[in-house]
Amino acid sequence: MSSTNWIRRQVNDQYVSLAKKEGYRSRSAYKLIEINDKFKILQRGRFVLDLGSSPGGWAQVASKNTAIIDSTEPTVVAVDIQSMEDIHNVSFVQCDIDSDHDLLNEKLSGRKFDVVLSDMAPKSCGHRQVDHANIINLCELARDIALEYLNPNGSFVTKLLHGEYEQEFKRSIMPHFSVVSYFKPKSSRKDSSEIYLVALKFKG
Repeated sequence: MSSTNWIRRQVNDQYVSLAKKEGYRSRSAYKLIEINDKFKILQRGRFVLDLGSSPGGWAQVASKNTAIIDSTEPTVVAVDIQSMEDIHNVSFVQCDIDSDHDLLNEKLSGRKFDVVLSDMAPKSCGHRQVDHANIINLCELARDIALEYLNPNGSFVTKLLHGEYEQEFKRSIMPHFSVVSYFKPKSSRKDSSEIYLVALKFKG
């Protein structure tokens, strides 16, 4: 997509405008809001691990829904290879979850979480099959972290793209959760093949 077309799309996007108005750092915040409205995964006092968090739209939504009143302990840990500006009730870890697993383990210090979120996506190369394979690799990284850090009955959400490995990935999740389903938020762009896998009630 050319820079001119991208700018035009952003200007005409209601969710971009709404995000600016309501103080969210990205339009993707509304995707998590929709996911939570349907599946009720974010509740007061739950602890959340947000993978691929920058610029912080999902972390903002997670913080708003889970923050404990009169507590200084963050309920959200956000992780990204890129830097991210501070968010209330969010502890940030800057690392590559693929190559810095030891650092991630050290920073998390054996913590467990009630929800693991991943809105990670690789830079698009414009080739649909390659983009699909690349995002599946990220989904697998997120899945492995979720299986390691989730509390029993916890929830896992990850973004993927429609493609040949979609069902295979879902099958890799199903033995570990009681409920596994797909969800496409209305705030996803109509021309996007993205979809979210939502897994509930982690078996531990």
